[in-house]
Amino acid sequence: MSRSGVGPEQHRQGSEADATATPFQAREHQHIRYNPLQDEWVLVSAHRMKRPWQGQVEPSLLKTVPRHDPKNPLCPGATRANGEVNPHYDSTFLFDNDFPALQPDAPNPGPSDHPLFQAEAARGVCKVLCFHPWSDVTLPLMSVPEIRAVVDMWASVTEELGAQYPWVQIFENKGAMMGCSNPHPHCQVWASSFLPNIAQREEQCQRAYQSQHGEPLLMEYGRQELLRKERLVLTSEHWLVLVPFWAVWPFQTLLLPRRHVRRLPELTPAERDDLAFIMKKLLTKYDNLFETSFPYTMGWHGAPMGSEAEANWDHWQLHAHYYPPLLRSSTVRKFMVGYEMLAQAQRDLTPEQMSSSCTGLSRVLVAVATALVSAASSCPQAWGPPGVQYGQSGRSMTLCCPGVTAGAPVSWSRDGETRLLQGPDSGLGHELVLALADSTDEGTYICRTLDGALGGMVTLQLGYPPARPIVSCRAADYENFSCTWSPSQVSGLPTRYLTSYRKKTVPGADGQRVSPSTGPWPCPQDPPGATRCVVHGAEFWSQYRINVTEVNPLGASTRLLDVSLQSILRPDPPQGLRVESVPGYPRRLRASWMYPASWPRQPHFLLKFRLQYRPVQHPAWSMVEPAGLEEVITDAVAGLPHAVRVSARDFLDAGTWSAWSPEAWGTPSTGPGLCPYPAWIILLRSCLPSGPLPKEIPAGGKPYTQPKEKPQMDSPAPPRPSLLPDPRPLDHRDPLEQMAVLASLGIFSCLGLAAGALALGLWLRLKPDGKDGHQKPGFLAPMIPVDKLPGAPNL
Repeated sequence: MSRSGVGPEQHRQGSEADATATPFQAREHQHIRYNPLQDEWVLVSAHRMKRPWQGQVEPSLLKTVPRHDPKNPLCPGATRANGEVNPHYDSTFLFDNDFPALQPDAPNPGPSDHPLFQAEAARGVCKVLCFHPWSDVTLPLMSVPEIRAVVDMWASVTEELGAQYPWVQIFENKGAMMGCSNPHPHCQVWASSFLPNIAQREEQCQRAYQSQHGEPLLMEYGRQELLRKERLVLTSEHWLVLVPFWAVWPFQTLLLPRRHVRRLPELTPAERDDLAFIMKKLLTKYDNLFETSFPYTMGWHGAPMGSEAEANWDHWQLHAHYYPPLLRSSTVRKFMVGYEMLAQAQRDLTPEQMSSSCTGLSRVLVAVATALVSAASSCPQAWGPPGVQYGQSGRSMTLCCPGVTAGAPVSWSRDGETRLLQGPDSGLGHELVLALADSTDEGTYICRTLDGALGGMVTLQLGYPPARPIVSCRAADYENFSCTWSPSQVSGLPTRYLTSYRKKTVPGADGQRVSPSTGPWPCPQDPPGATRCVVHGAEFWSQYRINVTEVNPLGASTRLLDVSLQSILRPDPPQGLRVESVPGYPRRLRASWMYPASWPRQPHFLLKFRLQYRPVQHPAWSMVEPAGLEEVITDAVAGLPHAVRVSARDFLDAGTWSAWSPEAWGTPSTGPGLCPYPAWIILLRSCLPSGPLPKEIPAGGKPYTQPKEKPQMDSPAPPRPSLLPDPRPLDHRDPLEQMAVLASLGIFSCLGLAAGALALGLWLRLKPDGKDGHQKPGFLAPMIPVDKLPGAPNL
């Protein structure tokens, strides 16, 4: 069916005359598609996406919107242009448009005096519906219950205005790109006394299809899309989201209920809940597509109401259209001009391609890289030196003669060879096709015109498409972090890396309301061209998404990495480690160090440290955790050099420990004097590890006192000796420790013998005497009876 009376057969006549044996591919060959909902045709030219974009680029959306602006006429409590003050609403807010396009009391223009100059009365009402009291949220950032409140208000205002007007149009323009002048989340509702043009076409097409096929057009279309599964984006219990077969806008979608529903007020509570859920999911995918607050125009189309509400509208199915303008990136949009305005609608991306992108939108496409890649075209744009073309090993490759008009016949040969590869009568014009190119095809090719003049020279270089790079991030302090990357496979082609980051959306305190994402911003590579980029001024408690895209002439591949500063925090190792002996104390070493230079000194962000030490001949490390920037080791091995190293970590255990500092060596002093403390003290220390060692008495006879030093500016706490036990086992090769072991064995042996003798005596005393078993004396009675003593009186 076509309004012009030209059916599909007439549309195909011109193309059938030129048809060849080449099989049709929707992604490669232009064609027209029929829109049965509006009785019109759409030209699809998917191959045009390969052309480089040199047109208008929209500014990036980096502006931060305040949550409440008293000067914003849509905010709660604000004064609007007509002097009215908004209430302090906390959910939705509906009010009459202060500058309406339709008014209810407009006069009638009267009869026309000529059929070419007709005018009729137009009356109506215009309203504005605010979705939320905050200006810095949009529908995808609202909770499902908050979106459900919007759905209920849509149904209520449709029923209210539909009682008087035949058409109620609900629509939302989101983003300045769509002409929205106020960032506060809102939509508009226009009710008119007439049926608009698009509504008339949809009504006529749906009525005609019902009359011919016996069921609603969109009900059958939804069933077919469910069966084909080519353009589905989202499905739920009650709703479908799909890309229409006839879509015009790059990422256009159609929202359909599974049940036959004519108008919004007819939705059940379960359908309204499900609608809020699927809208949030769809709009979140839109935002993730180009990592921006996705602009669009959307609107609901329900059956006419007003005086005709009781008529038979069973052919009508409720639906919503989403028309986003973005094409290649967040800054490149589609323009409906030229051919679209003067002939018919045309799109560059097939609906099937858009659907496959939408189903994986959460992976986030990087369109800046897509704009740089032109390898899919027959003659790729040059990367690097002029006259160089790139291709993939094992694939067919087309070379283009750079110095002639496209399509002009040329002959081709290899540089330095006289053999002709392809003559001018090949029918390929200025192109040379190399089937399944490999390394032997690399080199320089020369093309010549019919008169033998040099057309140009092309150098072919083969390689492989990029793979997702390997990315890791680290923060050396709590204000900045850096990310490094490396290719996961070698492409053999010139490669660029596009790096950006954005601050991720973080749930609020109530777990429902969230703050909007910020960014993306470029992650500057330091130095330019290096495989490292640095993010300055990061927030310690925030989360970030890092985007590293590897791009070469054959394509682009993206790696996304979500990081939080507190999880990737890893300070640099401490600096200036020194190890000194303590004069007169052959088992002590003093170690001191400084904060790493990269760590800013602030009272709220301190570092804690751990210190390891060992004799250089000993394989195992002992470890203590000092309280400051100095530690006195009290159990060093006299006379042996010791290795010491230190690492650092955030005081609140954020992130991980730093790498170990370079080792510093020191040897305890070997001055005159005896053993610092006897073997029994060492034994007690090994048995009671929680107690401190007694003070050592050096050869001079006076206890050693740690000299008072001026505290270092870098030290948050005064130094103190380590009170932690030595985790190493005793080294029994040390004579001192061997003496301690022997002494302990002797002491324990004596104690054991005494305890055994006492136990034996008690047992003999308490043992029963004979079979009569006379009563034994009390436990405290003498060991020998009194009557047995010499000289005892005979009582």
